[in-house]
Amino acid sequence: MKFPSNSTDAARDAGTFFIRMLWRAFPAPSEHALAARAAPVLDVSERQVRNWLRGTHTPRADYLLAVMAIAGAEVVIRKIEGD
Repeated sequence: MKFPSNSTDAARDAGTFFIRMLWRAFPAPSEHALAARAAPVLDVSERQVRNWLRGTHTPRADYLLAVMAIAGAEVVIRKIEGD
């Protein structure tokens, strides 16, 4: 079941968190460059990455966990501490 990224505050916050982690995990000067870097690592299309970045699709848990691992524990700790 898919949920629109803006259906609730919690979903919106989770989407924002995932987007920030994507930028941290795959630093790039543009959305296009980030998609080109992330897509082969995550085994998805560049279009899928751009959809995540734009908030039009919500990632599955396995992608969330993969990006969390790549981004590093620091991001997770900051989120838990309320950054």
